[in-house]
Amino acid sequence: MDLLAELEDRIVCGDGAMGTLLLDRGVPVEHCLEELCVSEPDRIVAIHQEYVAAGARVIETNTFGANSVRLSRFGLEDWVADINKAAARLARKAAREKGVCVAGSIGPLGISSQEAEERGIDRNECFREQVAALIEADVDVIFFETFQNFEEMEIALRATPKSDCIIIALFTCEPEARLRSGMPLIEALARCRELGAKIVGANCLNDPRAMVQLFEKLPAGGDLLAAYPNAGYPCYTEGRDVYPSAPDYFAKAAREIAERGARLIGGCCGTTPAHVGAVSKVLVDLRPSCSKSACLVG
Repeated sequence: MDLLAELEDRIVCGDGAMGTLLLDRGVPVEHCLEELCVSEPDRIVAIHQEYVAAGARVIETNTFGANSVRLSRFGLEDWVADINKAAARLARKAAREKGVCVAGSIGPLGISSQEAEERGIDRNECFREQVAALIEADVDVIFFETFQNFEEMEIALRATPKSDCIIIALFTCEPEARLRSGMPLIEALARCRELGAKIVGANCLNDPRAMVQLFEKLPAGGDLLAAYPNAGYPCYTEGRDVYPSAPDYFAKAAREIAERGARLIGGCCGTTPAHVGAVSKVLVDLRPSCSKSACLVG
């Protein structure tokens, strides 16, 4: 699959959540979810296969927190390469002969710049180690997601070794389209493009309606934009977070996000193969056009 070429021709459906789905299916909250790529590979492959069957054209590896900082909480800081390479192999297995793009998921380190300095952590090296493992394992895309500030995203992008991988850079921010630092999202996305990202956008934090509002503030017709909203705002019920947005409602919002310029649309926290299946159906006949006022044909 040539993802960039496909995005020029159509609206592409991404996959949905991995972490919240694993928790919903009984994995204890205190367990390292990324480690399951090594200890329970069949469970991870099965989820990837469900998303592919639902219509996802891009699937993400189970590696969001597979960096040395986050893995150190479980005593697994020396497993970065093993976990990331195993995760890529599992996604590749699910994508085999399906023409589906495999994206290596990379989240933020989960610490502030001050904490990194106090602990003597080289953030550049942390990102370089994870990205290098995913590239070596032959992913198609490096997928930076859920970053809250441009500083950390810039470190991650600059730490990325040169390769043929497409780079996606997604931030999480409120519908007002400003990062926590106050930087306008539009400025952050433009700077990511300058640093090599081919696809930019937003994920997590917002429910589908708020993501529509966010994309109303972004210019269409220029950057290749991606949106991965949550399935609503979580409600803590019976010991776990429950996300209320039904698949049909989520899919309706996905179409509205496409109308506002997004070319790659998937789901973040709380989304399931059912959500992706609904999105895939509403996107299947859509084609992008150059202006937000007449964004879709088909």
